[in-house]
Amino acid sequence: MKNELKVGLTIVAAIIVAVIGYRFMAETPIFGQTYQLHANFDRVDGINPGSSIFLQGVKIGRVTRVSFQDSDSVNVLMSFNVPQEFPVGTKAYIRSVQLLEKGIEIERGDSSDRLDSGAKIPGFYDEGIMGTVRELGEETGGDIRSSTKRLNSVLTQVDDMMTESARSDIQEMLSSLNTTSSEVETLIQRNNRHIEESVTHLRNVLQNLDGLTTGQEAKVDSVLASLESTARNLDETSASLNEMSREVNDILKKINEGEGSLGRLVNDPSLYNNLDSLSYNLNDLIINFNENPRHFLKHMRLVDIF
Repeated sequence: MKNELKVGLTIVAAIIVAVIGYRFMAETPIFGQTYQLHANFDRVDGINPGSSIFLQGVKIGRVTRVSFQDSDSVNVLMSFNVPQEFPVGTKAYIRSVQLLEKGIEIERGDSSDRLDSGAKIPGFYDEGIMGTVRELGEETGGDIRSSTKRLNSVLTQVDDMMTESARSDIQEMLSSLNTTSSEVETLIQRNNRHIEESVTHLRNVLQNLDGLTTGQEAKVDSVLASLESTARNLDETSASLNEMSREVNDILKKINEGEGSLGRLVNDPSLYNNLDSLSYNLNDLIINFNENPRHFLKHMRLVDIF
């Protein structure tokens, strides 16, 4: 074998090994056709050729090419290592797969029809937690700015109030508080002995009370039982008084409404006037009888009288 042939065979073998190694490193079938799909995204932050593609958390391919389109969208060519084509309705989402890494996640459709290699599927950019945080920051940013302005206004007013006279008043107040605290401390120190005596006396009283009740539990229980019985009697008496009060109210109500003799007497003025007239005439008759009894007894014989 000539040297030229050896060099040529070596170069061809190197090319074959390089192609096989490239396809192996690119995670594409070495001796088969790669299944590819296109997806257009509004933005592809963190996606580059070689980025991973996942299906239910399993890596199934990689991004082959990222290119701009005339419609200001970004086209991403995806190569897959899957045994069969994806169904119609499959979607691609750009999401965070790790803390600082972006990837494409495939969500399979539920159609019975299959997508041919080279077909286009819809793509969406999912901002994830950072997008939610940014939206919350945008929503609360105005409130924070407004609160900051109000806080600055309050601090400005407080600073305006803290003039020399105000500072002197505050210092005088603090000095007065310190003086009062010192006087209170001195008073407590002076009366410390009396306070201790009062506490000791209170302790002795409690001990005496405890000594008095020791061994007298039966009597205490008897007294409590008597108090309980008295309380029940008071409840019964109160109930009786309430019943009596209701009966008296009923009687007064009937009298006020004119029921019965007493009610008619109270409510009928003519009956009162008749009784008053009768009383007056009877009184007049007694006076006349006392003044001139002969007038009333002249037709009666003495025998009949006695």
